[in-house]
Amino acid sequence: MGTCGKDEVLARLQDTMVFGLKGMAAYRYHADELGAHVKDIDDVTTKALYFGITNANFNFDDHISMLMEIGRAGTKCMQILGDAHHKAYGTPIPKQVTNNKAEGKCILVSGHNLTMLKKLLIATEGKGINVYTHSEMLPAHGYPELFKFTHLKGNIGGAWHDQKKLYEKWNGTIIMNTNCIQTPPKSSTYLDRFYGYSIPGVEGIKKIENDDFTKVIEQTLSLADAEGFNSDETLMTGHSFKTILTLAPQILDAVKSGKIKEFFVIAGCDAPGKDGEYFRELASRLPNTTVLLTSSCGKFRFNDIDFGVVPGTEIPRYLDLGQCNDSYGAVEIALALSDALDTPVNELPLNIQLMWMEQKAVIILLALFSLGIQNIKIGPKPAQFFNDDIINFLVEQFNISYTTNVDDDWGNHLK
Repeated sequence: MGTCGKDEVLARLQDTMVFGLKGMAAYRYHADELGAHVKDIDDVTTKALYFGITNANFNFDDHISMLMEIGRAGTKCMQILGDAHHKAYGTPIPKQVTNNKAEGKCILVSGHNLTMLKKLLIATEGKGINVYTHSEMLPAHGYPELFKFTHLKGNIGGAWHDQKKLYEKWNGTIIMNTNCIQTPPKSSTYLDRFYGYSIPGVEGIKKIENDDFTKVIEQTLSLADAEGFNSDETLMTGHSFKTILTLAPQILDAVKSGKIKEFFVIAGCDAPGKDGEYFRELASRLPNTTVLLTSSCGKFRFNDIDFGVVPGTEIPRYLDLGQCNDSYGAVEIALALSDALDTPVNELPLNIQLMWMEQKAVIILLALFSLGIQNIKIGPKPAQFFNDDIINFLVEQFNISYTTNVDDDWGNHLK
């Protein structure tokens, strides 16, 4: 018990607020770059900081209400950013993207910032440089105003945590434009080719200031052509919820006829380590009557699998909604299904498996809670900032559960 009367439960709830606000701040920053109105988001952030950080309130129910308000703001922020992306770059469409295949003089872009990528593509057009994406930049290939640049070639690597090994192998330049940056090891050879855009940075990194890409372009042209990336692998992306909803009549017919029996959302932030193999096993063992929706970097656990289409239809079984901020698209789809089938959302044949590692997954979870979404399974490990009292509350109110093993968790849903 603190001097002011704050116990461990309230302290942990305030930690959750901070993590959620950190995740929302990233989305808010990118929305602001695109000129979107974000004052409502800022107002909630200010209120939450005053509420939690200044020790102004010690009431449990008020803390839960504040978390739900943050969740609602998170939902709105993701919608604002998604709308801004679609307005600026067009509504994404499904695209097949090469993975781990590179040639020529190359720049690798990692992060989430589509605004920066567009500026880089304009700056490098006609200069003999190919641009590749890494991790959460993969969905960029689905946006018409980005893939129209023919030197946006493909994707390299997987989720954020492969960067130390990947960047060591990559002999072009690298730009990190948002969070998920890792400090290069002292033995690294890529720090001299490593650039930070706007916020991201580590000791020794080169900074891109005022959208001036001159130095990175000059260095890229001075380096050797890409070597060691010759894979024939491809990945699918670009399944915006707006694009998916154009298939609503076919999807509803498939549900009513039994061709689609379930929807699985397997999404979130991937954590390094073998625990993440759980999600690949789950995805690969879902029957062909199941449609899989994903987003965020967790998709790299299984997005190399060819899931094909639902038998008897042309509906893809694998739908990549986009970056982590596009996760709200799964809710839009669920709400549309709920309305069309006249069934409450929590009674739909919809299962949610959330992967989490960092603050953006926290704001996504709070957003789902604020919308009343229940029965979410979380993994690979419980959040360290929850204690037993908070977990028991979430189980009681939202029926959350944690992953154990695929058979015990999902046995009745597997092929």
